[in-house]
Amino acid sequence: MSHLAGALDAFTNAFFGTGRHARLRPSFFPFTEPSAEFDVTCWVCDGRDANCRTCSGSGWVELGGCGMVDPAVFQAVGVDPERYTGFAWGFGIDRLAMARTGLADMRDLLDNDLRFSSQF
Repeated sequence: MSHLAGALDAFTNAFFGTGRHARLRPSFFPFTEPSAEFDVTCWVCDGRDANCRTCSGSGWVELGGCGMVDPAVFQAVGVDPERYTGFAWGFGIDRLAMARTGLADMRDLLDNDLRFSSQF
């Protein structure tokens, strides 16, 4: 799990810059055990605005789920879980697009407004 945390920390620094922080919160996903939610500090308000539409005032934005691959998954595909381990994660592409473009509200991506889309 520490290797997963390190890989996600490296991703956070590469994608968001060194000013963002990451955290893992325990969660459940059916193919990983242990599992966690992956959050980064809000890129809009940095946790300073209780009315922020991006983080709902929490200061954190959830990007996705992650965890250690369950040994049963390795067994199901014929890989020896005593010899191999692995970690997995999946991020919401919409949240990454929000961060890259500086959007404050994800709903802007879904409105199908040509005035919004023509900015890019």
